[in-house]
Amino acid sequence: MSGSILGTRVKRIEDPKMLTAGGSYINDLRFDGELHVTYVRSTMAHARLRSIDVDDARSAPGVVAVYTFSDLGMAPSPPMMPFMNQAMLRPMLAHGTVRFVGEPIVAILAETRGAGADAAELVSIDYEPLPVIVDPEVALTSDVLLYPEVCTNVVCEIARPNDDDIFAECEVVVEARIINNRLAVAPMEPRVAAAVWDGTRLTQWAAGQGVFGAQGGIARLNGLDISQVRIITPDVGGSFGAKGGTTPEELLVGWLSCKHSRPVRWMETRTENMIAMGQGRGQVQYAKLGGTRDGSLLAYSLRVIQESGGDP
Repeated sequence: MSGSILGTRVKRIEDPKMLTAGGSYINDLRFDGELHVTYVRSTMAHARLRSIDVDDARSAPGVVAVYTFSDLGMAPSPPMMPFMNQAMLRPMLAHGTVRFVGEPIVAILAETRGAGADAAELVSIDYEPLPVIVDPEVALTSDVLLYPEVCTNVVCEIARPNDDDIFAECEVVVEARIINNRLAVAPMEPRVAAAVWDGTRLTQWAAGQGVFGAQGGIARLNGLDISQVRIITPDVGGSFGAKGGTTPEELLVGWLSCKHSRPVRWMETRTENMIAMGQGRGQVQYAKLGGTRDGSLLAYSLRVIQESGGDP
């Protein structure tokens, strides 16, 4: 049961289906000849990639192909959200530098999920550690830059006029610094995707909050007209904002299906979900309120600094 805006009890009718075998999620789908993607992820928050050795993984049983950045032939792309700093280009697979724990470095395509996981253990990566910042306020002015060519760690700034005169007539002014702690979204269903290329049309199953944004990104990546891409979203085991866009791991599923002309699927483990999926909050809030002594609010201002990690 849950409450409505009127405070009355509303009986939820969808839960039994979603929580039992009645739900239909992407991971329930099966395709003849399907391949499975496994990603090898960064174990460091900030480091240069000295070398990536995938020879043993390529020859492992059940492995169809292994991809690093140089194998993809794709230029790094700007953030999908246009209000973010478009100069902060991110590759589909890490190249030169890793910028957060969990950033995908290698994609392994295998006949089974188990074969992909076994091959991932054979990949050897040599890192050169770089300085790490975990405080968003320090990141604002630090010389340690995740994107040195951009000369800033700020991915987005929504500026508003700052007029302290609005507090001039206030009898009482209070200020507070508030920590809104970062949280892991942890949906019931982690990130997952499946794709089938039939030679003329790409069908991709996406567990997100909207099909149209995903459709455009997938079409651009594969050099297809948007009419050649169909997006299907079945039941989604929670999103809460974290599945609002299409991540590189999901985008590559469709690309790999086109490349190999076979159905391709991917589902992250819960460990990957907790490490690499976008998280929420992580804010430092500076609030200022002004009003009268009898409790009337006359003015307020708010400055919010929010973490975005190394993945804009």
